[in-house]
Amino acid sequence: MSRFDVVTIGELLIDLVPLPSADGSMRFVAKPGGAPGNVAVGVARLGGRSAMLTKVGEEAFGRMLVDTLRTNGVAVDGIASTAERRTGLAVVTLTDQGDRDFFFYRDGCADSDLLPDELALDLLRDSRVCHVGSLYLAQPTSASAQRYAVAAAQAAGITVSADPNLRVHLWNDREAMLAAGREVIGQARIVKISDEELVMLTGVADTEAAIRSLWHDGMQVVAVTRGPEGAEIFTMDDHVRVDGFPVETVDTIGCGDAFMATMLAELVGRDFRLTGQDDLTAVARRACAAGALTATRTGGMESLPDQAAVDRFLASR
Repeated sequence: MSRFDVVTIGELLIDLVPLPSADGSMRFVAKPGGAPGNVAVGVARLGGRSAMLTKVGEEAFGRMLVDTLRTNGVAVDGIASTAERRTGLAVVTLTDQGDRDFFFYRDGCADSDLLPDELALDLLRDSRVCHVGSLYLAQPTSASAQRYAVAAAQAAGITVSADPNLRVHLWNDREAMLAAGREVIGQARIVKISDEELVMLTGVADTEAAIRSLWHDGMQVVAVTRGPEGAEIFTMDDHVRVDGFPVETVDTIGCGDAFMATMLAELVGRDFRLTGQDDLTAVARRACAAGALTATRTGGMESLPDQAAVDRFLASR
């Protein structure tokens, strides 16, 4: 039996999230974040066993992030640290509807300098899923580390999961960003992608046609998220679409990561077997419920629901 259900590799950073202010001034609070970190915490909160491979600075923000993961039950043995670089930051702005935008401060940050020989491959090889994004491919050092980790996972027969998580602000070259998105999808058996990202990557407006244009022999399941409108899940033989759950949105930070974590937890729990549309619908509904719950609280990582919360939410619907 594997020690971990999911090991994630990628960015672990601080989100500076705006707080309401009566005088209209900009006030921010530091929240732990980074999509792969959120997924690791999300899996752990749902009762899964997760670990993370990344790198942080040896300062207060780095310690805060590691402590947060540890407190949430994520194994932190694979998190390297450095006194030479600082932990990355993302300044978040929110619209009146709670939609978010990010301004990243990642040039020369600690996790972009993760070296291949700093990877705790023993943790990776003792897991069922290796989960990645595309952001690590924006910097040469972290790109080499991620590619090394994916190759090691594939050589060990471990399922690779990917969320392209395209961030235009972080790439000087749009085509390089799209190439990175296609690269991680091409390596993965399990994929989560937003409807907007899907159009960006393929140039195809029809969702099913776009998915089929990205499909490869190793792919098992693809989820296309549509924010409050729900999601679609595709396998080779089946396809379902489920509606989203209306909630009073506070902010949307981490909603996609909650969906991803829930989908992975469900797939691992089912031993990656999805038999028909009923299974797909059940997975999609739970993942959408987790995303909706995350939208009702401020911040990403700390807003991720546990299994009981998802159960209560679905029972109330």
